[in-house]
Amino acid sequence: MRKITSDQLLKTAKNNLLLILLPGLVLFGLIFYLTAAKGSKSYEAEAMLMVKGLDDEEGLSYNNILLNEKLSNIYGQFLESADLYDKVSDKLGADFEGEDIKGRLAYEVDPASGLITFTYKDKNEARAADTLTLITEEYRSEIKDFLNMDNIDYLQKVKVSESSNVKGIIFSVLGFFMGAFFGIFLIILKAILSDKIGGPEDIENLGLRLLASNKDDFLRVKVAINNLTDNSVIGIAGLGRDETFDFTEGLALEMANSLGVLLVDGKRKVDIDDKYLSTKDEIKVLRKGSFDLIKPDSPEEEILDSYEFEDKLIDVKNSYNYVFIDEGGLDSNIATVGLKYEDYKILLVDKKIKKEELVGKVRDIENLGVKVLGVVYYK
Repeated sequence: MRKITSDQLLKTAKNNLLLILLPGLVLFGLIFYLTAAKGSKSYEAEAMLMVKGLDDEEGLSYNNILLNEKLSNIYGQFLESADLYDKVSDKLGADFEGEDIKGRLAYEVDPASGLITFTYKDKNEARAADTLTLITEEYRSEIKDFLNMDNIDYLQKVKVSESSNVKGIIFSVLGFFMGAFFGIFLIILKAILSDKIGGPEDIENLGLRLLASNKDDFLRVKVAINNLTDNSVIGIAGLGRDETFDFTEGLALEMANSLGVLLVDGKRKVDIDDKYLSTKDEIKVLRKGSFDLIKPDSPEEEILDSYEFEDKLIDVKNSYNYVFIDEGGLDSNIATVGLKYEDYKILLVDKKIKKEELVGKVRDIENLGVKVLGVVYYK
């Protein structure tokens, strides 16, 4: 499992901003539609009933308060009756069944005060008022029929208003943040579980030498080569990429400022006249700016794998501090042929490469007797 630092997390979040925002926006839109947008044209009918536990001639007493609370609890149970809402449905003559009406009703019983509040939602303003009126009247009627009690009066008659969107908007905003947090969780999980090279630090965590974290940091690579090697043949190959010549040429130019460098253009990237190409019969060493160059004719792998090239390399090797072989991709024939001459190999790696693949390739190279000098993180 990959270790991830706070800097890596911030970088990952920046690179995956859409993954953070998308769940938040989806959840915001869904909640907003189900609450604010969908409910913007709905109406709320409200009413309030009060249970009177006292006769007009009696004063307030502890016993009457207890009686009032008990009556409120008993009366509240009538609101659970399915028959109540079926009767309302029959009298209303609407398309809603009793169960639908009950689902649209919200009520609260406060035994201490004897208050019962009702809220009924409907898209039709008149139907909202009529339905809640029938509910409260049918409710009072059932209590009178079953308990012979007529002590429930309106504290507030049925009143209709448009549903407020405030709660819907609040829930939508909360949904956005919940979705964003979920997106952050996803990118953290993705970063932790990912086997791909996420940055230069991943290379170091694998126990490999990081020569440079930037493909243009030739000076740092030069210092590492000077400190770690001497009079060496070094192959430069890309893991996951075939274009390595720009880096190899740039490194050769940097090294040639103070050292003798011979560059073998294995992938034939340098533009020179065909008459200067090396063949099996004649391996030509040309001067290109501040370093020398060998550019084989086609097929280049056959020329590099020849005895003639081997003899030439042995002959001129002591004339240079370093010989670089530009090999292109690590899986190329040139990179395979180059192993017979090389003391070291430098790998160019980008973020598309998996850590397990990198470690495996390094192990394969070193098992063949060539030391991997280090890795350049090629963004």
